[in-house]
Amino acid sequence: MKQPKTNSTIGGVVNPIFAVPLYTNLLKRSFYEREHQCFGDVLQRMTHNTGNLISLNNYVLNDERLSDLRHWFHLCIDDYFKLIVCPSESVKPYITISWINCTEHKQYHHKHHHPNSIISGVFYIDVDEDTDTISFYRDAYNTINFHPSKDDVNLYNAGLWKMSVQRGLLLLFPSSLSHGVNLDVMDVTSNKARISLSFNVFVKGTLGSVNSKTFLELK
Repeated sequence: MKQPKTNSTIGGVVNPIFAVPLYTNLLKRSFYEREHQCFGDVLQRMTHNTGNLISLNNYVLNDERLSDLRHWFHLCIDDYFKLIVCPSESVKPYITISWINCTEHKQYHHKHHHPNSIISGVFYIDVDEDTDTISFYRDAYNTINFHPSKDDVNLYNAGLWKMSVQRGLLLLFPSSLSHGVNLDVMDVTSNKARISLSFNVFVKGTLGSVNSKTFLELK
């Protein structure tokens, strides 16, 4: 995707506002044997999702064999809140639910977002690092849908953003951001099964104030 033009030939300046954050971090170690065993156990009990397979286990990260991985996820979530959310209220993020996805050859993962969650995470356990990508979609309402030429797609006019993925990569993003693994845009091109761990994040603490009638206690 090309860089957008930010300065015009007649003095106009384009400023990016209301950017959507996509946080990335890479696990800088190999998986431990106990983690491999846990992933294998979960993958033994899968069910059909829309286009791919999803684990019957909805609390994968509660398994003590993944305690080190869970700790790293929490460090990254805290980092996301520190860098991006910057809440003035006294809140603490926590993982609510976690599961494993498996997308095999000629399968896809439907376009979706994650309700009842503030931020969501996707962590890649096994992928084809040469070809696999994830697609993010712009859902902002437009009165007219212009379709830019392939050579002129940029940050401002793109309706879809593809990102390459790799083993050990963690993505954190607002849960309202639509995403998927799309066969039509070639997110999957190899015979290798893509395996990822997803989770949702909410907060505990207090929001708002009594005086403004916005107080909310989250336990």
